[in-house]
Amino acid sequence: MRKLFYIAVAVTGLGACAGDQVVAPNLNSPDVSRVLARPADLESVIGNSFGSAYNSAQGATGGSGVAGSIMPALLTMSFESSSSLANDGMPRGGLPRSAISNNSGNTDNGLSLTNYQGSQRAARTAANGIVQLNLTGFTLGSAQQDLRARAFAYFTMAFGNATVAIAYDSLSIFSETDTLTLAPKAFMNGFDAMPIILTQMDSAIAAANRAIALGSAPAGAGGGTGFTLPSTWISGNALTASQFIQMVRGYKARFRAEVARTPADRAAVDWTAIIADANAALPTDLNVDMKTVSPWRVGDEQHYLFAAWTQQSPMIIGMADSARAGCSAANQGDANAGNCYDAWLATPLGSRYAFIIRTADQRFPSGETRLTQQNNSGAAGSGGAQKPPRANLYFRNRNVNDPPGDPWILSQYDYYRFQNWNDGGRTGPYPIMTRAELDLLAAEGYIRKGDFANAMAKINISRVAVGKLPPLVGITSATQPIATGAAAASCVPRVPAGPDFAHAECGNIMEAMKWEKRMETAFTHLGSWFFDSRGWGDLAQDTPLVYPTPFQETDVRNMKAWNTGGPGGKDAAAKGTYGY
Repeated sequence: MRKLFYIAVAVTGLGACAGDQVVAPNLNSPDVSRVLARPADLESVIGNSFGSAYNSAQGATGGSGVAGSIMPALLTMSFESSSSLANDGMPRGGLPRSAISNNSGNTDNGLSLTNYQGSQRAARTAANGIVQLNLTGFTLGSAQQDLRARAFAYFTMAFGNATVAIAYDSLSIFSETDTLTLAPKAFMNGFDAMPIILTQMDSAIAAANRAIALGSAPAGAGGGTGFTLPSTWISGNALTASQFIQMVRGYKARFRAEVARTPADRAAVDWTAIIADANAALPTDLNVDMKTVSPWRVGDEQHYLFAAWTQQSPMIIGMADSARAGCSAANQGDANAGNCYDAWLATPLGSRYAFIIRTADQRFPSGETRLTQQNNSGAAGSGGAQKPPRANLYFRNRNVNDPPGDPWILSQYDYYRFQNWNDGGRTGPYPIMTRAELDLLAAEGYIRKGDFANAMAKINISRVAVGKLPPLVGITSATQPIATGAAAASCVPRVPAGPDFAHAECGNIMEAMKWEKRMETAFTHLGSWFFDSRGWGDLAQDTPLVYPTPFQETDVRNMKAWNTGGPGGKDAAAKGTYGY
């Protein structure tokens, strides 16, 4: 019966997972090959493929939010969010870290299975589409239409494969060399898979370039642009072939960096290629027209709902806090001498407390008291009506009480950037790749190559324009603090300093880049903080570095399931950069 687990019929079975063994005929629907043989049907399947892949990556299934998604766990394990709730794998964000259980019947397995299975299915569906397009004499109607579908299918195939490659310890990679059969494929790890994935993305680019070279085209296929994507394919984005290429290059840069499991892995990736792709990517944010149902749905955890779900622990955001005299755990009032990050760090983990962050970074609310910050956040005091936030306000001081939970979780702040979008019914444009993310990928590459001038220029784009922080100037080494003397007290970020990590010191250019990256990518895509943090070495000790291949997949392969993470466990993080 286990072998029947993955089986789906008709169109839903086009991308069946690697564990498929038995296929029962569906007398009410045509088989895969017959569906794909009809040009209009094939174009529709390919056109819907990225929506399916995105939905699988985010886990935003149906109208139920993130049920069955690994995203809440990745959020809490990276301190992108924190929660006192015991569902959706979020307890894995507790300290000390626990392993990801992969035993048959474990309560959280559905979280990983949805992402794994759905992403593999999307990749298989796209691969099957390319197989059909490769048949001699087959056409969707015009050369530009064929190339548009081919380019998009290659991209979706790569995206689905990449989602599994970066998040899991192994995958079966699908390609256009596959047939329409559902035979299982061999496992490989993410590192071995990534060169294949990048080649698939290059094939998407090559098809788009061939379409551009053809010049004019029939109406509806893009004219002299080679092609234009129907706006439904990437909801609300009628990208030209050139813009499509830019988008693909952005994903190449992201995935090439995100596959790294450790700092050594991250250092070894091809940063020259990342810089080139990031600089050549879309010049603006990739905003998708989100809906209230899947696909193209933003999960509930990606914007604030209530404090128990998405408050933000001071572990990371506390780095914005300015050093002030008189800070102590005993002084928890609203006075100028109230709590600060240094005092919080010096307090035992089990006795920490929520505190007011006072910072020069204008992505945070200003004010010396909680009430002042609430008013600045658009919250008119406790129980007051919400007002729209200013454009560059990314965090708010909530007008609700902090919920119970681990003391180090307690925080007055949650992410506020998408408040207006939430108030608009959670529909409309939402970023899934920001221009800032790409600039900061390039900045990281420049830092690693010792090109500090170009790195500073990239970091300063968001640091100055959005955060209203002083620009980085005069940095000539990777270890040099970005501010010295009196300016160091209000430096952003101030990071926990060894050997005891009981106080914070002004960060270097790498920490400034990491700060901007976190600020500008929070809640935009799967693992936005997690995959970066593991490559930077910033995860807390024993945090799982990857999800294990779901036991349903290992069962059909007659393999013993395994866990990841936890003390002494497989694929567990070493002690993190910040002493956790």
